[in-house]
Amino acid sequence: MGVMLLWAVLANVALAVGDFALIDQHGVFHQLSRYSERKAVVIFVQRNGDQVSRDAVPVLRNLRDRFAGEGVVFLMLNASDDRDSVRQEAAGYGIDFPIMLDSAQVVARTVGAQKTGEIFIIDPDSYRQLYFGAIGDIALLSQALTAITSGEDVPSKVPAAGTGETAAAAIDFTDPGSDPDRKISYQQEIVPLLQRNCTSCHIEDGLAPWAMSSYIMILGWSPMIRETVITRRMPPGQIDTRVGEWSDIHHMTDEDQALLLAWIDDGAPKDGDHDPLTDEGKEPPEWPLGEPDLIVDVPEEQVPATGIIDFRLKRASPNLSEDKWLSAVSYNVGDRSVLHSLLVYELDNDAQIAEPADLIDEDKAAFISLYVPGKTEDVFAADTGYLLSKQKDLVFKIRYTSSGRETVDRTRIGFYFRDGPPELALRTLAIENRAIQIPANEENHREHAETEVVADEFFIESFSPHAHNRSKSMTISARYPDGSEQLLINVANYNFNWQMAYTLKQRKHIPAGSRIISETVYDNTAANPHNPDPDKTVQWGVSTWDEMFSHFVRIAQPFER
Repeated sequence: MGVMLLWAVLANVALAVGDFALIDQHGVFHQLSRYSERKAVVIFVQRNGDQVSRDAVPVLRNLRDRFAGEGVVFLMLNASDDRDSVRQEAAGYGIDFPIMLDSAQVVARTVGAQKTGEIFIIDPDSYRQLYFGAIGDIALLSQALTAITSGEDVPSKVPAAGTGETAAAAIDFTDPGSDPDRKISYQQEIVPLLQRNCTSCHIEDGLAPWAMSSYIMILGWSPMIRETVITRRMPPGQIDTRVGEWSDIHHMTDEDQALLLAWIDDGAPKDGDHDPLTDEGKEPPEWPLGEPDLIVDVPEEQVPATGIIDFRLKRASPNLSEDKWLSAVSYNVGDRSVLHSLLVYELDNDAQIAEPADLIDEDKAAFISLYVPGKTEDVFAADTGYLLSKQKDLVFKIRYTSSGRETVDRTRIGFYFRDGPPELALRTLAIENRAIQIPANEENHREHAETEVVADEFFIESFSPHAHNRSKSMTISARYPDGSEQLLINVANYNFNWQMAYTLKQRKHIPAGSRIISETVYDNTAANPHNPDPDKTVQWGVSTWDEMFSHFVRIAQPFER
C-alpha cells in the first residue's frame, strides 16, 4: 500500500490518546488539556546521547519559528533519563524546548511512542492524534502543521522505513505493561497500592465522591482512576518531588503509577475469591492522639445541599487562664462529606476588625495549623512547641463543599499541651503579596513576594502554600546572605481544591541575613478549568472569586528562657 493511499485510509481514524500531564526538566507542569485554546501540540520523542534527537533540534526550532503565533506548542518527551542528565543534555546541545519527563513511562505507552525521532501531533481540545511520523519526514510534518493551522483535516501517517529515523534509539520499557507474561495481582498488589495512596479519603461518607469499598467499585471507576492518575489530579496536592525530601505527602511513586495503569489497561482482572477491600476496618477513635487537654468547638455551620460555598471565617476563644505550649493539634470532623479544609489562626483578642479579611491579616493573626481530608493530626516535633497565648482568640478559615444534601457541620479541634517550654519555638512566617493584579486572559502572570531580611537564624519545618482558583504554580526559595538562592519547594501544579501542608524530612537551616522569596504564577484564561471568569482583572481578596498570595512557612527557632 503506497503512502498516499495509506494516508487516505487512515484519514478518518485519528486516535484519541486522552489527557495526560508531566513535569519538564525545569520543573514546569504541562497538561495537554491546559493547551485547549491552542490548535495543536507537537510532541517529539527525545533521549539523551541520541544523535537523532540532537540533529532534530534545529529542524524543530525552524518549525517552531515558522508557526510562531499560529497556536502550535512544541514539546519533547523523554521516557528514559533522569532530570539532572536531561538538563545537562539540553544545556550541552542547545535544546531550548520543554522536555517532559515520563519517568513512569505511562505517557509514552499511552501515546504509542516506541523510539526517538517520532513525532506526534495532538489536538489538545479533543485529545485526538492528528499525525504520527518521523523527524525524517519533515516535509510531511510541515504539510500537516500547515493544514492544522489552516483549519483543514490532516490525515494520519505511519513512518516509512528509510526516511531518516533508522538510527533512532528504542525506548527501553521496564514498566509492568512491557511484559506480556506479567500477571498483576489485584489482591496482593493493587489493593495494597490503593491502601497506600487512596483509601484514606475514598471512604464511605467522606469528601471523595465515591468509596473504594470493593473490587466492583474499582472496576467501574477504573477509566476515571486512569485519567486522574495520568493527569496527576490524584493523589491530590502533588508537588515536584525532585525538589526537597518530604515526609507524609500525597505522592504516588513511578512504580505504583505504572503498576496501576498497566493493571487497568489489562482490563483490571481480579484474582481469587476474596476481596480485601470489603474487609470492614475498625472505626477510628474519636481522638487518635488520646483525650486532648483542650477542646474547642468550631461554630457550627449550615451547609446547603448544592452550590459553590464561599470561605467562612469563624472566631472562638480558647478561654485560657495562662499561656500554653502546644505539642499537637487534632481534628474531630463533624461531617467529613463537606469539610474540605480548615485553617487555624491565632488573633489578638483586642484586634480591631473592620472587615472579615482582618481576621487573617498577617499583621494581626498568625497561622497555626491546617486540616485536610486524610490528615486529622498535626503533631509537632518532640523538641518544638507553639505558644498559645491567653491574650489571643482562635480564627478558623473554613471551606465547605456541597454534598447533595443539607447538613450541619459540628467540628471540634483538640489541643495538646507540653509540660514545659521546648528547645525550639514554632511560629509561622507569612510570605504575602496583597498588591497582586492579574490581568484578564493572561496565561502566565507572575507575582513575587519576599520577607524582610531575617535577623536570627531559624529552621524550616513545613510549607503551606495558599492561593485561589487562578493560581497554577508557586515556588518558595531561600536567598542567602552571599546572594545565592536555593529552591526549597516547587508546587508545579497547584490546585485550589487542595490546601496542603508539606513537611520536610529534615529541617532546613536558614542563616541570619537571609530572605525567603516566592513566585506565584496565575492562569487567568479560559484554558484554566478552575477559572470562574477569564475576562476579569483580579486582585487580592478573601473571597473564592478573588485571588490570594499567602504562603505560610512553619519555622523553629531556639527558645530563650
